[in-house]
Amino acid sequence: MLHDETRKLLIEAWNKTHNAKEIAECFSVNTSTVYRLEKQMRETGSVKTMTSQRGRKHALTPEDIQNIDRVVQQEPDITIDEIIDKLGLHVCNETVRKAVIKLGYSYKKKSLHASEQER
Repeated sequence: MLHDETRKLLIEAWNKTHNAKEIAECFSVNTSTVYRLEKQMRETGSVKTMTSQRGRKHALTPEDIQNIDRVVQQEPDITIDEIIDKLGLHVCNETVRKAVIKLGYSYKKKSLHASEQER
């Protein structure tokens, strides 16, 4: 990974020569790196490393979590599967279960009432 200062120097070299192959050899990188950094500079105005875009992304957006909270408040006995169906979420049960717990609700499986149980 290139340091920010090296990235700036690479872009300065690009602005002077526009010769990706030569720049790549000087900085010991691939020519695609030169083009990628040039594109990043053109689109964002910066060549700093974008650490915020690394790693796995959240499956549920903050809006999804707010919707889950609203649905649970409206229907306290709703099941995880019903939440997924009602909100049209494209995540697994475990993801929604963890969100419900994180919101401070206790998760309990629906059980049969004593009068409904077979003996």
